[in-house]
Amino acid sequence: MKNRMRAFLAVSISLAFLLTPLTGFAASTVLSTSNDVSHLSLLPGDRVGGPVTAATSTPFAFVSNFENDSLGGWTSIRGTAPTIVSSPSYSGEPSLASTTKSGVQADYVTQNITAGEGNVSLHVAIDAVAKGVGLFGLATAAHTFVAVVGVSDGNVVAGPNPAHLTTIEAVPNDTAQPAGWVLIIANVVHPGASSSMKVFVDRTDVVAATVKVPGALNYSGAMIETTHGSVHYSDVIVSTYQMATRIPGYNNMEGYGQGSALLVTKLPEFDNYTATMTLKNWSVPQSGILSFQINAMNLTGTTVSTCDGFFQLGLSLDKGGKISPWYVPGVNCESTNFVGSVATPADSVLVLSIVWENSTHQIRFSIDDTTLGKTWTHSIAYKGGGFYGAYTQMEFQPCCNSSPIGDYVLSGELSNMVITTIGGSVQSLPASYMLPFMLDAPPTWDLGYYQNAHAAYDETS
Repeated sequence: MKNRMRAFLAVSISLAFLLTPLTGFAASTVLSTSNDVSHLSLLPGDRVGGPVTAATSTPFAFVSNFENDSLGGWTSIRGTAPTIVSSPSYSGEPSLASTTKSGVQADYVTQNITAGEGNVSLHVAIDAVAKGVGLFGLATAAHTFVAVVGVSDGNVVAGPNPAHLTTIEAVPNDTAQPAGWVLIIANVVHPGASSSMKVFVDRTDVVAATVKVPGALNYSGAMIETTHGSVHYSDVIVSTYQMATRIPGYNNMEGYGQGSALLVTKLPEFDNYTATMTLKNWSVPQSGILSFQINAMNLTGTTVSTCDGFFQLGLSLDKGGKISPWYVPGVNCESTNFVGSVATPADSVLVLSIVWENSTHQIRFSIDDTTLGKTWTHSIAYKGGGFYGAYTQMEFQPCCNSSPIGDYVLSGELSNMVITTIGGSVQSLPASYMLPFMLDAPPTWDLGYYQNAHAAYDETS
């Protein structure tokens, strides 16, 4: 049985859905650790118009989910100060409520944003009711937009500034996003003296539009501006890492998960990635929709964000207390079950591993159900070298489900994520390896991650 590869976020990560950076591990399993990322190579930026290399770029990531009722660095510069509200939420995330009752309302931020970088990605979820007009983008120190996306009168818009906006399309309905919300990602690139912005709306398999943004390089921060009505904003990201990559037929906004678009460094070459999942209990109305997976990528898969060199090992949570193991072979984005649906009891401890065996020119996928004392293994031929990127996911597939996500019950813990380098060093991964993205999960999910709570990525229900 083959299915489309389990989609990851959105990048929320997400990205939407959920889970994953490799930030904390059980001390008993780590033979040596490194909290210093100076030895890690920085990933290049968007390749459209030329890469931004570690020598010429200062990677940064500003992430704002308004957790804990905090503005997170935003300063009100015009109108009535915004508020943080729990409703409407964006898949459980609070939102910034901005209104024009006292005229245009605008907020500006420079925290964790480095000015003048060559390639920058924007990411924002917007809920604009009725005739609301809300904008988000890069802005100068004088609070003037130089690259902007947003919603105006029910349409997604983009352009260099509010006076020169292009209508991209109507806000889509019946997508993976919560009702009323639209998720917009824009990759701003600077090929030579000019700049352009590729805009993605609720999907990444196609570019919705490309607009000119000639002054984008003059930004100093980011700005939110509401010019009419009431607008809500959430999951705001500004980063030098390319948040959207066009892969025809594959949409990494359609789902809940964190993906390679949230990686910011290249790891030392490794040949083994292992993670442990404890399934305390689960109840699903439909098999094959909710899954857990680990991902390891070779150099191509890590730096280009492509189906090539991208390896997944996962298991679907099925009805009747069963699971179905599957893998993705690194030459396409298709998953294949290698074991049928098998029963495992509550409190099962599952160890998932993706291993490159250079001596046999193979990659071995294995799932060890330590509770049952069973191990399921599948190997594929491979000669593409070691791994440089890794992450984990929990994921719900909205494309194919017949019941709402809240009907899926899951309780579990994720821990013991370890890479083994080519030199044999077993390492944990520093918190700065991935963007610090807070993750969404329905209230019916009770998930714990990592032993190192302060370095973990929070679940919000």
